[in-house]
Amino acid sequence: MNNVSKRKLRGAGYCRVSTDDQSKNGLSMDVQADMCKKSMEEDGVEIVEVLRDEGKSGGSLKRAGIIRVMDLVKKNEVDFVYTVHSDRIARNTLDYLNFRELLREHNVELKCLYQPIQDDSATSRTMDTVMASFNEMHRLVTSEKVKKTLYAKAEAGYFPSVPPPGYINIDNPEKGADRLAKKIVIKDKEVAPLVKEFFKLYSSGNFNVYDLRDIMHEKGLRSRRGGKMSASRMYDLLRNRFYLGEVHWGEVKNPNGKHEPLIDEDLFNQVQSVLSAHNSHACRRRKYSWLLNGFLYCYKHERRYTAEWHLNKKVAYYHCTNSSGCGKYAEQVQMEEKVADKFSELEFTEDFTNQIIEKVKQLVQTRRKQSDSKRQSIVNRKTAIEARKRVMEDKLLDGLIQDDDFTERRKEFNTEIADIENELEDIRSKQDLKIDIAQEVLSFSKDINKAYKKASPTLKRHYLSFFWQKFEIFDGVIIKSHPTLIFSELLKLEKLLQKPIEEPKPKKAKVSNGIIISNVRLRRQDSNLRPIA
Repeated sequence: MNNVSKRKLRGAGYCRVSTDDQSKNGLSMDVQADMCKKSMEEDGVEIVEVLRDEGKSGGSLKRAGIIRVMDLVKKNEVDFVYTVHSDRIARNTLDYLNFRELLREHNVELKCLYQPIQDDSATSRTMDTVMASFNEMHRLVTSEKVKKTLYAKAEAGYFPSVPPPGYINIDNPEKGADRLAKKIVIKDKEVAPLVKEFFKLYSSGNFNVYDLRDIMHEKGLRSRRGGKMSASRMYDLLRNRFYLGEVHWGEVKNPNGKHEPLIDEDLFNQVQSVLSAHNSHACRRRKYSWLLNGFLYCYKHERRYTAEWHLNKKVAYYHCTNSSGCGKYAEQVQMEEKVADKFSELEFTEDFTNQIIEKVKQLVQTRRKQSDSKRQSIVNRKTAIEARKRVMEDKLLDGLIQDDDFTERRKEFNTEIADIENELEDIRSKQDLKIDIAQEVLSFSKDINKAYKKASPTLKRHYLSFFWQKFEIFDGVIIKSHPTLIFSELLKLEKLLQKPIEEPKPKKAKVSNGIIISNVRLRRQDSNLRPIA
């Protein structure tokens, strides 16, 4: 300890932005780095390194910068880690908590410049944990917002992602285009003719996909890496109605896409007929998303539950994966309702709820001031450009500028103004998003049960992972519920109340003369199941 007290304290800064556009064009990364350096200098801390993760999501710790920070911590080469906000470290609750635990193990202090001074008190650690969960919620809500935008773009006829071979994405050359039309799809002059030829050759019925893969590869139709396309990929092209001018995106099926068709309906139908004749059009894969996937375990066999659709019954079930059977299946909707009922047992204390509400108010007010300041700066730029535009118009009227020069300059001014309008719209969208998140947080803190039932499937899984590690199930009944570390700590700190509801005890199998009597259908007559403990 004496050696530590004599030497100068050392610190590392950490900065992150979440998109490549921010890392290339924005000032956020430089601002973060400067703030960390300035704060370390003011605290008299020696700057070891300032690490950056440019264009990286906070949903995972698999980032070069944060890995380097953790390496410095493990080697005891720093005493502090500086960052502007805890959401720069991670937008995944478990990752963030693991990171904080690593820092505590090595006596390293985390300094978040935009957050209140933190200590190791129960209240501080609890608020830090809750903030980590809200940071993750921000990422999930943002993801949902992006998905809604993509669906809106598809509904408007614009393909919201990278188009299939034969097309490319470009910036819309029309200035002032709708925000959904900033990126458009056009034909790829080199690849489009090859895709069309591929359709024609296959429609003849004289070639199979494997032969055409070799033929078209020689002609120049290749994968993104320059190699041969896989057979499955080429089958996908032949079934893709995008080439007819349609846009299909999730549940959106828009027959009037904004891109130019590559083939006509007759050629497409002929290709489908050939596919049908070759029995290549049948879909052998079905993919479903299960809300409780990963949360349900068999009480008897300690196996994770799986889920499946019974198409003849039009009902889905969760069930144990034990090969010899395991009681009755749990109907999907009923099982999810039983898990939802677990949230009716939970309630934050009034004191803790008020703390959360006050924290949300402070954050919203701070972000609002930042947005207003940035918006005013952009409006001032727009006003200055419009003033210059009026001066130029006066020069035209006074005959002091040539007509061609005026036309060219006016286009430039209009382009600048359109770009500024996009910036203002972006600020408005981000402000709306922040309010949406604040609304989710307030709803969650006031009534956990109501918030869970109203939440989207994505947020429901987030709420589940916040409170529960797993549920042990037998015969469609929740036998035992395992709380998360966060849940347990909140109970210990008396920030969360749980109504005492006794969970049902499992029924024991009947035993007669050493033979277990069970209604479970067994694979072999001489196979006996162990009685439930």
